[in-house]
Amino acid sequence: MFEHLDDPHPPSFGPGFRRGVVLRAQRRRRRRRLAGGAGVATASLMAGVGGLYGRAAWRANDVDRIDVAGTADVAAGEPVTVLVAGLDDPAGEGDAGGRPDALLLARLDPRAGTAGLLSIPRDLMVDAPGGGRVRINDIGDQGALVGVVESQLGVGIDHYVAVTYEGFEALVDHAGGIDVRVDVPVRDMHSGMLLGRPGCVTLDGGRALALVRSRHLEVWDETSGTWVPDTISDLRRVTIQRQLVVAALAGVVDEGAGPVAADRLAGIVADNVAVDTALSLDDVVTMVRAAGALAPADVAQATLPVVSDPADVNRLVPDPHRAPAAVRAFLAGEPPPAGAGEPPDAAELPGGAVVDPC
Repeated sequence: MFEHLDDPHPPSFGPGFRRGVVLRAQRRRRRRRLAGGAGVATASLMAGVGGLYGRAAWRANDVDRIDVAGTADVAAGEPVTVLVAGLDDPAGEGDAGGRPDALLLARLDPRAGTAGLLSIPRDLMVDAPGGGRVRINDIGDQGALVGVVESQLGVGIDHYVAVTYEGFEALVDHAGGIDVRVDVPVRDMHSGMLLGRPGCVTLDGGRALALVRSRHLEVWDETSGTWVPDTISDLRRVTIQRQLVVAALAGVVDEGAGPVAADRLAGIVADNVAVDTALSLDDVVTMVRAAGALAPADVAQATLPVVSDPADVNRLVPDPHRAPAAVRAFLAGEPPPAGAGEPPDAAELPGGAVVDPC
């Protein structure tokens, strides 16, 4: 099944590594000849469609809601900024708690027709509300996390959304998979991710999840004939996470808004998403529609520029020279400054471990 990978030096991941690719169902329209009773059949069909839409709306209303200090309703048409937390290991199934493994700022301006995404590295050091210095993803209270982002990064937060990684996996499968391109073979022995041939490949939810979880990325060095550790794999991971999220959402939009798709998507959201109590269902629908009208290329994307923490080279702090400009561009709905969020030593990697949408 995975012969197309053709890894020249396949690693040993143990039994069960190669997960089966979820094949996208082939939807075929069936023509039916109706003899009489056309009015009754049409009425029955409309009732079924209405029931599915109604069920989808009910399930969307069933999304977990959490009290998050600092969040508030936003007037219609005004820009809205959302702090999105990706939960890799939530406190319990369906629980909005747990330590975030990924943090992403999303800003949407419906009137200007602009959207921006700004990734926050999980190893970013911040001043803890109770004193001392901690990694930003070690702040467990959502309201405290919102306060830290607002006071220390200068980005006002309107809403908070938590998404489980299982939800991301289901979203990718719902979209029928996503296509990515790699410049060189890459792998991660810890997450079970392997992309063994340069070029475009379609990822199902399981393989996409292994990629976004990758924190020990290795790239194939053709010159030496060995796998070389990516010394900045964690910074590169946040870029990959952001790009795959955009690709998955674009795939969901392409799937259309039919009643069956809407019902399935509502189920994924209800099972894997939690939002602050100030975010209404109408707000969610409005944001999704506005975002769906944008092409992925129209979404400005960047990672908060960072440098090594002087107190610990394994931790990060905002780059005092580049971070303010990146934040200003994000808030203004403008493209990020050149090089914003690009790791300074990226050019040292053999071939570059680039993962982009096809």
